[in-house]
Amino acid sequence: MTDQTDDEKRSRYEVILPMKASVVVATVVILGWFVFMLYETTNMTPPILPGYPGDSFFPRLVLIFGFICAATILIKTMLRPRGAQLAAGEAPSFSIHWVEYLTVCALVIGYGLLLVPVGFEIMTFVLLLALLGPRMAGLSDHPARSLGYAFALSLATTLVAYVGFGLLLRIPLPLQFLPRYIYF
Repeated sequence: MTDQTDDEKRSRYEVILPMKASVVVATVVILGWFVFMLYETTNMTPPILPGYPGDSFFPRLVLIFGFICAATILIKTMLRPRGAQLAAGEAPSFSIHWVEYLTVCALVIGYGLLLVPVGFEIMTFVLLLALLGPRMAGLSDHPARSLGYAFALSLATTLVAYVGFGLLLRIPLPLQFLPRYIYF
């Protein structure tokens, strides 16, 4: 059995991607999504009052602004000379820890699927604890204390989201044990 260093173990779970190609691919995908969503706004109801912009006005405004920003990023990336990235001190590539990425994707999908049956307060707390716990424990000399901080931060964030969205904005959340309404 061979002893592997942390760098060798870590590199097995990392993928190194070229920066410029990754930005171009991601931006083209985002631009395509904006175009598709802009097309979807044509199915929204037309304005019912004269002079009223209608239901699709704000979504179209946001999508057009996002499209302009993404197109600007794409054009700047495509027109940038090859040596400019290195001359500016930027890395020509970046690495993605694919196991961590897939874990986060699975957690978010599980959160979406279990939100209604399990409840907002439980699932939000579990998601935040699952995301924060390993990272905070791995970055600290005292993992038990860091897990306590992650627990407290997850609980506090869940309560702030409940108060902000559920109570103040009165957004109906799938709650299990917290009260739906508190009148101030």
